[in-house]
Amino acid sequence: MKAAKYMGKEKLSIVDIPKPAPKEKEVLIKVKHTGICGTDLEAYKTGLYPVPVVMGHEILGVVEEIGENVKKCKIGDRVTYNGSISCGQCPSCLRGDYNICYDEFRELGIYKDGGFAEYVAIPTECLVAVPDSIPDKHGTIFEQLATGLQSIRVAGVNMGDTAVIIGLGTIGQFILQGLKLAGVKKLIVIDKNPNRLEIAKKFNPDVALKKIAIGKIKGATNRRGADYVFECTGRPAVINASSSLIRKGGSLIQVGISDTPFNFNFLPFIMSQNRIQGIYAWHPRDFEFAIDLIARKMIDPDPIVTNIISIDDIVEKGFKEAIKPDTKEIKILVDPYK
Repeated sequence: MKAAKYMGKEKLSIVDIPKPAPKEKEVLIKVKHTGICGTDLEAYKTGLYPVPVVMGHEILGVVEEIGENVKKCKIGDRVTYNGSISCGQCPSCLRGDYNICYDEFRELGIYKDGGFAEYVAIPTECLVAVPDSIPDKHGTIFEQLATGLQSIRVAGVNMGDTAVIIGLGTIGQFILQGLKLAGVKKLIVIDKNPNRLEIAKKFNPDVALKKIAIGKIKGATNRRGADYVFECTGRPAVINASSSLIRKGGSLIQVGISDTPFNFNFLPFIMSQNRIQGIYAWHPRDFEFAIDLIARKMIDPDPIVTNIISIDDIVEKGFKEAIKPDTKEIKILVDPYK
């Protein structure tokens, strides 16, 4: 079968590999779509993932074959993959923090062959049924929405709060929609990419900026700064600049990932008694809530899913296009049969 195998920094090859066979408590999925994740892009640029591996963990497909001792699903079921499976016994799990499990958080497409292929074998405990009301092209974005929902939940956002979102990729766009549902009083979005800013405007933020403009942001927040800043770029300069946007006692919600050490000025955070909250992946309940919100049409992924490409085009029209600073794409899906 055809697959996209990751071999390190800027090395992604289309290869022919054997079709996997489902083991005990696994099913074989015929892949319909797999999304290119922001973490995949970071791995492509930096060599972040272990190698070799077939990338892709945002998977929608149909159950085609069932291994031994499978009771959860049947052939023909339309399913997605929820990788936030935990051991249930470590200190994190016993606190209910399943997404930061010490032992078991091992995603397909990173530690085991994933969904940039015609077929993928998935443990049944990771499968979630997708309602018929959700179209195929919306069936791969639950992880990103779940991460956005977790960031809002962990931050403790309340109705009437003010918030800034820096970086309007997939997760930033979903945080925008989630904060609107949460009832924030003032919502400011920032992205230097004009295409992403225009898509964000479809969801009616109060202020949309191409760059961090401290005066405009302070003016929109009664000269105090925002209650919450959701930093979704992972860029060191942007992370440092965020301190000037937060009110005294407010919070930086660090969603964007940076694996490069950098100098960080803690003094403004200390003097203003600000909180820095890291966000990693998602909680299982956030994933379930994401599916429910999309099924009930309370979240709209349509403007955010900007392209569906073939697996043969995954490098040029997928990864290389998505990492361009001026790209018009946000969420790119790969269809292995296109």
